[in-house]
Amino acid sequence: MNFLAHCALAEEASNFWRVQPDQNQGLLAGAVLADFSKGAINTRWPEELRAGVRLHRRIDAVSNQHPGMRTSCQRFPTALRRFAPIFVDILGDYYLSTNWQRYAKETLSAFTPRCYRAISRYQNHLPQQSHSFIAYMSDTDLLGRYHEWATVERALLFSLKRLGKEHLGHDVVKASEAIAAEGADDFHHYYEDFRHQITSWSNLLDAK
Repeated sequence: MNFLAHCALAEEASNFWRVQPDQNQGLLAGAVLADFSKGAINTRWPEELRAGVRLHRRIDAVSNQHPGMRTSCQRFPTALRRFAPIFVDILGDYYLSTNWQRYAKETLSAFTPRCYRAISRYQNHLPQQSHSFIAYMSDTDLLGRYHEWATVERALLFSLKRLGKEHLGHDVVKASEAIAAEGADDFHHYYEDFRHQITSWSNLLDAK
């Protein structure tokens, strides 16, 4: 799952588990900040943020093994499949954004500022090098723009740059366009499954 999907699932978890406002902020922040934190979770972090990171990691663990995600990955040409899980995650935010009201009562334009406020509240617990991206996310309303295909393309190309595979850019963008319609059907099936599974994960709030 990519940034928007993680935030949306964190919000759904907050509703299912009926958490207090501070815990909601921790879950929303962890949905993004977990990508900048590897290894053991820092025990000095606020407990609500640690719960958010635990939720993010549980979602990743489940999504990495999900048959629906694998189906989407297999839609990419064989030469691109090694990195297909990254591309499928990005496309997931596109599908979610373009079908937002199917999954949420709150408008996307109201939801994303709450995410940025939560992230800002906790971002100082992370290395300084993460702050520039977080500022970019907020300043450009990245979470609110995944319905724009140009945002998807930039995310795909940025992911390739991080991997040192910029030369694949043209092929990845074209392949993503080609599978977009079929991939949407995959997304709605596996995303609904994640929403269902979250209801039984409330133990993540107090896991050590």
